[in-house]
Amino acid sequence: MVPSRLLHSLILLLITTYYSMINTNHLKEVGQNYFQHLWFALWICIRLAVSTGFLLLHALFPFFQMPEALDVAKTSDFLFDKDYDIRVRRMKAMDKDVSDSK
Repeated sequence: MVPSRLLHSLILLLITTYYSMINTNHLKEVGQNYFQHLWFALWICIRLAVSTGFLLLHALFPFFQMPEALDVAKTSDFLFDKDYDIRVRRMKAMDKDVSDSK
């Protein structure tokens, strides 16, 4: 049986971790509206899911070759490019905020 003090500490840790993950300014920070962000996040999710499926197939059947566009290096490049896009949009949003405040 778990001591109540330990259980209380774990619950407190989970609650503080959960609330620290909430960022109500995220859309403004990345310079997107809700639907742009939804599409962007879904596109990354779909791409990773497809890559994961092919990687699982390759893991089970090593003779099955991964499509070059979905291999680990190309997927890494894809994520790097998307991260770059986010950073560029974030910088533009920050520049817009600065110019609006003048």
